[in-house]
Amino acid sequence: LVTRLILCFALSHRIKEWVEQMQKELVTLADTATAGKSLTEIFLRNRNLYTVEQNDAEELVARAARNIEQLLQKRSAALEVGLTATAEVFQKEHVWKDEFENCDQNYYIHLDFSFSPKLDANETEGRKYRIRPDFKEDPSFKRLTDHNHTAVHIPTDIYDGSTIVLNELNWTEALEDVFKKNREDDPTLLWQVFGSATGLARYYPASPWMDARKTPSKIDLYDVRRRPWYIQGAASPKDMLILVDASGSVSGLTLKLIRTSVSEMLETLSDDDYVNVVYVSII
Repeated sequence: LVTRLILCFALSHRIKEWVEQMQKELVTLADTATAGKSLTEIFLRNRNLYTVEQNDAEELVARAARNIEQLLQKRSAALEVGLTATAEVFQKEHVWKDEFENCDQNYYIHLDFSFSPKLDANETEGRKYRIRPDFKEDPSFKRLTDHNHTAVHIPTDIYDGSTIVLNELNWTEALEDVFKKNREDDPTLLWQVFGSATGLARYYPASPWMDARKTPSKIDLYDVRRRPWYIQGAASPKDMLILVDASGSVSGLTLKLIRTSVSEMLETLSDDDYVNVVYVSII
């Protein structure tokens, strides 16, 4: 017992020495990397060039809070008073059309062949009336943009020539002026996006589409209806319980389909939702 106590004491003493040594080395490394002593010497040598004033911490916090509140109020007004209210009016006043001519639709779609030269003739057919934006490098967005136009994204599995999509393209075109006005009122405003229940997304300013979540086969899987902000705006928080039949009769393709269905359901949830999955085995 005495021998064991001595060994434990020696080991704990050794660990304490290691910790102290690591502390010294980390402090030395931090001083070297930040050049703390050099900066202190520079400030001391040039004290005649600056003055030190005491700040009111409460006033600084209050000022920052006011600035954040004003920013949020401005963004909220641009969304609710500007975009939301106007979109509702445009949709209400839109006259449904069953047939469209090519010249009726002037827009830039993210898969325009001028930026996707590998598309074949069938994929580019009927796109001659689509807009060709004049893209320029924008330091605020750190990418190519065109502030004179909006751009349209349509999910890969949605036919962009369907009557529903064409009607939405028609009435959402008027949102371009709203986007521009919001940008004029608040130059710090970046992306503005309108998403519809059909999957159509119109965003401003126009920019070549970039989706980092593409599959190895280069298939664009983006769908605005699956974005968290769209789900949170379109649905209230949910309490969900998923029961999965895991009895012996469920196997093979049936079990695979169940798992796929559950995965797809989970994809529609947001951070505000509560969910639990229960496996039920009936004997």
